[in-house]
Amino acid sequence: MKRAAFQTLTCMGLGCLLLLSPDFVAPSHANDYYSESVRKPKHRDRGGSNLIGPAIGLGITIIQGVRERERQRQREAPVYDAPPPQTKKPVRTKRPKVTKRPNRTKRPAQQARNPKPPRYNPRIVLPEVLRVARAKPRIYSIGDKPWSSDKDFVVTLRSGLTQATVEAFLEQYGLTRLEQTRVALLDQVVLKVAYPESMSPQEALRMATDERVFRAQPNYYYYPSADNQVESADPFAELQYAFAKMGLTRLTDGESGEGVKLAVIDSGIRADHPAIGGQVTASFSAFPEADGATLNADHGTAVASIIAAQSGMKGVARDVALMSAQVFRFNEAGHMVGDSYDIVRGIDWAVANGAKILNLSFAGRQDSLLAAAVDAADAKGVIMVAAAGNEGADAPAAYPAAYDNVIAVTATDEDDGLYDFANRGTHVELAAPGVDVLVAAGLDGYGLQTGTSMATAYISGSVALMLGREPDLAVRAIKERLARSALDLGETGRDRDFGFGRLDAFKAVTNVTQSAQAN
Repeated sequence: MKRAAFQTLTCMGLGCLLLLSPDFVAPSHANDYYSESVRKPKHRDRGGSNLIGPAIGLGITIIQGVRERERQRQREAPVYDAPPPQTKKPVRTKRPKVTKRPNRTKRPAQQARNPKPPRYNPRIVLPEVLRVARAKPRIYSIGDKPWSSDKDFVVTLRSGLTQATVEAFLEQYGLTRLEQTRVALLDQVVLKVAYPESMSPQEALRMATDERVFRAQPNYYYYPSADNQVESADPFAELQYAFAKMGLTRLTDGESGEGVKLAVIDSGIRADHPAIGGQVTASFSAFPEADGATLNADHGTAVASIIAAQSGMKGVARDVALMSAQVFRFNEAGHMVGDSYDIVRGIDWAVANGAKILNLSFAGRQDSLLAAAVDAADAKGVIMVAAAGNEGADAPAAYPAAYDNVIAVTATDEDDGLYDFANRGTHVELAAPGVDVLVAAGLDGYGLQTGTSMATAYISGSVALMLGREPDLAVRAIKERLARSALDLGETGRDRDFGFGRLDAFKAVTNVTQSAQAN
């Protein structure tokens, strides 16, 4: 404990010293990872900030790491029998206080004294800048899957730097570059670098506050929001209850999404699957040289088939121009996963190539780099639709769905019941069928799959129909029409379970209001 206290005071002292230095300039963007938001937080850069955020952020991060290691040692330390009571003079008068002491043993943290921990050099964790005086929120996680890479992290450099400056930065801090890209949406160079063998707190702080650095953060992981179990099914359109539920069968004016570019940011799309039928017009892969065993396009193909199926099943917007951004693959643990670095690359590619809609059927933690890309895409008039997540009613908000400028979608069943494992929250906007829905599966088959990923595809396809009919429809107008076209479920008005309700695509596409339909 003395060592932990010493480290704590040291980190606080470092922060104070830097605050007193007039020669440092802090990065203009702070990572909002630890900030709590019941509503969807906005992530906007606020240039010209001082050093308080980075300095205190680093100090708090290291302090939390020290305390967490102390708690871990307490949990793992052997528990010894309580020492025998001291045998002092029997005339001791304060016996009532002694009789209360056994009650304290019910508190696990005080059952035993821990042996002094061995000395070791803890690994330095990259600084996460915190908002002062805000409670730490519950952090989104997916079972026992890791929330970020333990091998690499991401550094975003300021705009306008030459390659020679980038090389000098890497050499100064002894960083090994794994990948480098320029994100046009942000006009910044982003590096994926390996965690250094060792880095002192002072070195980490210098790197985080280096004038060339715009942001340094963990490389967060995201996971597809779909049940991994796919039940085989015959390719009969009768299995697609969503079409009747959403009013898609009532569209008779040839609405098909023609001329609309929709990017599926996912595990890739199997373009030769019979259901897809050549609708993929452009492709990007973050893993052009990857081992084929690590790639699997099942999830992306299932999502794409809901949107634009040509045969074996019906697609919501069969003539939409599909764009495939492959940013997910299997990691060493066998999880299908995408990270901050690759997902942002996929979004950047899609927007640069004219995508008007991004389907984001995945979920993970709050992430400043991804939030910046989402903000930039929104500024260009791109509609983003994301899965609310499949971790249940008690799970914290999942991202990117919980960002303000993203439409968060939950899943319902054939009876308009809420999917049991769907995330809840005030950020949820719309519901759509996502339980036992027909999708393309395998090389040429079909199956039933469940998850908020599937529901997201139905909303994305519906937005494509709206834009196909009214190409100049503004983002705000689309969102307002979607909200008022939803069938209210659950509590009256918008609620944490269904949002505005389950979408009626017929009303959204044709702009029929409740009052007009009643007349």
